[in-house]
Formats: sequence, structure tokens, C-alpha cells
Amino acid sequence: MVENTDQTTQNEQERRETRERLRLLFQSLNNSGNNGNRSNDSMLLQLLSELIPEDLQNEWFDSLADKNDKGCKETFVSSLPRVSINDILKQEIIRNPEIKAAHLNCSICYCKYTDDDYPLIAQLPHCGHHFDFECISIWLSKNETCPICRDNLTSHKEVIDTSNVELEEDWGMYG
Repeated sequence: MVENTDQTTQNEQERRETRERLRLLFQSLNNSGNNGNRSNDSMLLQLLSELIPEDLQNEWFDSLADKNDKGCKETFVSSLPRVSINDILKQEIIRNPEIKAAHLNCSICYCKYTDDDYPLIAQLPHCGHHFDFECISIWLSKNETCPICRDNLTSHKEVIDTSNVELEEDWGMYG
């Protein structure tokens, strides 16, 4: 029991010292304006790492790593069906009979599809929303959802056939 009390007292003393060091560091940072002083930055990080339990730090790092792994696989993105302006126009005329091809644009960059001589337009499965292929490629590299309706593209059981994916890098070789 005496050992346990001594250990508790020692831990409390270490915590007080760490808090005091942190208070002094924050005070010095506030007084100096920190003017890019890297030694203060490293001392602050060291103190913060001492104050935050290691298991909590690991949990945060793991959650950050999980967030960075979000997004669709490149083969999925490459296999998205390409559609022509005429196909999109046919779909949109059902909703709005007075729509013209000049009014069709990408919902990510807001560029009109007709501004490009050879637009590359991809259509998402399930929801059917369409985007410039370049825009949706960037979006899907970081997200698994449609930018408009937030439909999770990877949660559906239907799998897009990625066996005949054509790599865009090879397109310039033949033309």
C-alpha cells in the first residue's frame, strides 16, 4: 500500500511539472510571437506527446490513415461508362423538354460540355449522374460517393466489369 501511494505521489508530481513546463512554454510562445522558432515548436510537440496517452495517439494516427485510404480504386474509376453529349441530352430532355446541349455542364467544375471539342464524360452507376471524366476521377480518388447525391458507389453489390479497362495513357499513341 505504501508503494502504491508513493507511485501515485510521484505521478502527480510529474504531472504538475509537465503542466508547469507546458504553461511556461505557452507563455513564452505568446510573449515572443513564435516568429518561426522551430525549437519552441518541437518542445511544444514533445510536451503534447507526453500529455496525450500513447494509445490515444495511435488511435488518432490510425483514424488519419483510414481517412487517407478512402476513395475508389483506379480500376473502378477507369471502368466508368463514357457517355456522349447526345446520350445525356436524351436523358435530360425527359426531365426538361426545353434543354439544349449548350446548357449541359459538369456539376463539379461547372464547365459546359460543349466547350470541349471532344468531351470525355463519365456516368456513375446506380444514380446516373454525369461529370467530366477528369473531375470525377479526382473526386473518386478521395471519396467513394457521388458528389451530387452522396450515393456510396462501392456499397452496391453490382460490380462494374473492369477486365477490359482501357488506359488513357495509351490513347495518344494511335492518333
